[in-house]
Amino acid sequence: MTVQAAGHTDGFHQARARLGDCLSAHGSSAHAVSIPAAETIYWACVLDEQLTSDGGYKSIRGKAKGDVMRGTRWIRNRATHALPLTVQRTGGLSLPVQLPITIAPMVVRWLRADRLPPEPPNHVDATDRTAYDKTFADRLVSDPVEDTTQWFANEHGRSAAMPASTASPA
Repeated sequence: MTVQAAGHTDGFHQARARLGDCLSAHGSSAHAVSIPAAETIYWACVLDEQLTSDGGYKSIRGKAKGDVMRGTRWIRNRATHALPLTVQRTGGLSLPVQLPITIAPMVVRWLRADRLPPEPPNHVDATDRTAYDKTFADRLVSDPVEDTTQWFANEHGRSAAMPASTASPA
């Protein structure tokens, strides 16, 4: 791995730590969580782009196992170009109240692709959008981030690419 990619790895881990801190402090605020969530996704894409110089990495990422990175790239592009709030708060009490009443904990989840503004016609990527819905949509904001971490660490045996980190989102 290049020195540059190692720096991107540090950036990714630091962003994960900030996301974890934010979730601990403001876990149910979609507005507070959206920025560190997006930052983590940006760093994951930067690292992914550095690793694509390795033909074997790029080949594996193109297969079904690479859905987490295709989903990551799709939501990064949506967050960059459309500037939507890509996460939402769910749970708690909502109206109208229906019996029996169930009060779910307040959490922040990634929105489904169909709840985001439409892609510009010249930038539609159905494969990446499907991968996003499969790997991100309706999940707790930290879960796909951890999947991405595992993608780098396990899927490619790149233990050097993803050094051990004690920082993990809550």
